[in-house]
Amino acid sequence: MSKLVITFICENRHDIETVTVDLARRGEVTKEEIWQMLTKDSRCKKCGSDKFIYRTRYKD
Repeated sequence: MSKLVITFICENRHDIETVTVDLARRGEVTKEEIWQMLTKDSRCKKCGSDKFIYRTRYKD
């Protein structure tokens, strides 16, 4: 588990953006840091929503 993959999803479950973080270099990532990784003023291109959640998974 050396990489953390963060996928930002709008309230209608459309994928917005995916960010990969190398945990070997960076170490722990806080919730505040995760939200800072989302591109500023992002909106869903499919439905126009600006409300997001994120999902995380680990990758080797």
